Amino acid sequence: MAKNPSGKKTRKPDYTRATDIVIRIALGLFFAFSAGIYGHNAGAALKHVDMSHLDAASISEGLSIFTSGLYTLMIACLYVLRLRPVNKFAGFFPSVAAILGGFLMFGLVWFKPRMDLPLGVQVAASILVLLGNAMAAYTLTHLGRSFSILPEGRRLVTAGPYKIIRHPLYVAEAIATFGTMIMFLSTGAVVLVVAQTLLQLARIHYEERVLTKTFPEYKKYAQHTARLIPRVY
Repeated sequence: MAKNPSGKKTRKPDYTRATDIVIRIALGLFFAFSAGIYGHNAGAALKHVDMSHLDAASISEGLSIFTSGLYTLMIACLYVLRLRPVNKFAGFFPSVAAILGGFLMFGLVWFKPRMDLPLGVQVAASILVLLGNAMAAYTLTHLGRSFSILPEGRRLVTAGPYKIIRHPLYVAEAIATFGTMIMFLSTGAVVLVVAQTLLQLARIHYEERVLTKTFPEYKKYAQHTARLIPRVY
């Protein structure tokens, strides 16, 4: 509180809350716009499918793009509606690791799609993207308003896929990313995805430190669940 010239107390503006609202709206609009692009591209891909001579590659590609749009749209909605964080991990590298770990794969747009891949490989790649995005969308229905990109604690979620592993969303994203990498297969694409994977592992490390500090029950939950792969890691 501060006093104005008349001697009355005034409340300082809540810049933290204002910043949170601006970020919610800005990123919500960004993801909504991205979802619109995915939807348009999916419609264009499916529009050229000849129903009299079904093309497995074209159909799987169109559906994979559509699920990418659905997943992105869900993120847009959750970013606007998500809960305010109870705790967060401050620092430059944790933030960079989280952002690049989540979005570095978009650098694949600078590579040319592989049009010379065998039909079976094209279909398999599209199915991986479709499967990964479907798993991610399902996971988001359980994560709900606790969704976050930066290492933050909002509400501990242990239901649904979180009963099996602690980070099912990252597993789903990894599956979709691997499928996308195959579509753009090259040395540069592989290096990009490997770099994103390493950053995701760092992101998990910082996220778990926040969750352990914020929720006392997280340590016990972690003892009974794997991070990413049951009985492996």
